[in-house]
Amino acid sequence: MRKIFLFVLVLSFVLGCTNGRGMRVTIKPTLDRRLKEVQPMSLHAGLFIEPSLRNFSQEEWQADMIAGIHHYVFQIGEPLAKSVEEMATKVFSKVTILKEMPCPETIEKSGIEKVLILKLNTSKLELIVEESVWRAIGKHYLSIQVSFLDKNLNKIFEDELAVEGKNLDLIDYETEGGWWKTSGPKYGPAVEDSIEKIVFKLAQRLIESEGQIVNK
Repeated sequence: MRKIFLFVLVLSFVLGCTNGRGMRVTIKPTLDRRLKEVQPMSLHAGLFIEPSLRNFSQEEWQADMIAGIHHYVFQIGEPLAKSVEEMATKVFSKVTILKEMPCPETIEKSGIEKVLILKLNTSKLELIVEESVWRAIGKHYLSIQVSFLDKNLNKIFEDELAVEGKNLDLIDYETEGGWWKTSGPKYGPAVEDSIEKIVFKLAQRLIESEGQIVNK
């Protein structure tokens, strides 16, 4: 009982040392190189990314009994949205970014032929530090809901795409572990990996649908 009380006391002290603002994790995904070889579909697509996905930010905390609580902020939505927009310009000959859910009037006025709508389903992070072997492991489980519609807003397809991003970060002997206590493990690449995978998976799904849209 005394040990439990001591643990709670130490944990309370550690929680009190938390930096409320959090450390922003840098996330800079890149497009899969294979998209450079894609022949764009000759059509005008409207792209609507729901605000909840575009502005999505995820916060994670990690307890360290010595250094306190590490508070990380992963701004996932913005780099994901930008990557999807860039990918769309490779897959379609013309892309219009829509700021709101499209209606028939908007579609007809803009000359849009197809509509792509994206929603966030799940985003789960696993942040693991194995100090005994001096390594950090980041995993990011990401899934999105995708709807591809014709100009009359009839569904061509609707799918859930899911991926798992991973990153293993080994410590540099010269730092002697110091940077883990100040800036934390480099978890950003795990998120970058998931974004890169899901954007390429979406591109593949759109390219596969080309046969379905001929008479739509």
